[in-house]
Amino acid sequence: MSRTLSMQEKHPELYAQHTYVEPAKRKRTVKMEVLCLSYMRTGTASMYAALNMVGLPCFHSFSLYSRIQDCSTWSAALDAKFFNRGPKFTKTEWDQLLSEYAAITDVPATAFAEELVSAYPDAKVILMERDIDSWFTSFDNAIIKPIWNWTTQFIGSVDPWYVGPLKDLHMRWVRGWMESHSEDEMRRKAKPHYREHNALVRRITPNEKLLEYKMGSGWEPLCRFLGKPIPDVDFPRVNETAALQEKISIILQRGAFNFLKRIMLVVGPLLLAGLWAAKYR
Repeated sequence: MSRTLSMQEKHPELYAQHTYVEPAKRKRTVKMEVLCLSYMRTGTASMYAALNMVGLPCFHSFSLYSRIQDCSTWSAALDAKFFNRGPKFTKTEWDQLLSEYAAITDVPATAFAEELVSAYPDAKVILMERDIDSWFTSFDNAIIKPIWNWTTQFIGSVDPWYVGPLKDLHMRWVRGWMESHSEDEMRRKAKPHYREHNALVRRITPNEKLLEYKMGSGWEPLCRFLGKPIPDVDFPRVNETAALQEKISIILQRGAFNFLKRIMLVVGPLLLAGLWAAKYR
């Protein structure tokens, strides 16, 4: 009988340990080779796993779970592009922020499709697309509802150390990239934005550098496009809705714990002082 995987084994990015180095002090250590500019919920987590498996360290929003400090730099990039606050990122800033990655996928990176294609003209581009109705159902359940859920919003507001930076970053691309300021507006704009984004990626990418990959096609078309040997394992399939919801639950629990811990640091001494005063009054 196979054993049940631990949470750490199922969600390693939530438990990874890094020695943090500020982006401004980083230098690119690998060449940027692949820009997977596909919209969320089209298979980006599976592609993230696949690119890592063929030797291309890949950035995904998952990467931020163990590097929360980078949220502020991504937020600055979003502020500059969509809200005209601060200088827009150049290749220098992208190289610093993405210094150790040979590939990217998922938000917030996909909100910078034009900038990344311009910064890395030699990189190959991958685009994945699903039937729009099935995609929307998945996007609504896994992205829209959790982002606007009152629990997420509340914990994000009282935990500025972990959930807060993640919440603020996601709200920036929602308001900037999707131009949505409410759950209903995000839901209403999702399908048009999905179509517009896919059209943009096709328009800015030379045909010879673009792979329109269909989930379920396996390793062969991807590895042929990238010039990589085919791994001797099945193509990964990750990030089913239930798994993502489990990930979100862990994040929110961590945020709630941070909040309660800070509360106890303040309230605990006051309670002890009150008990001491009552005893010796």
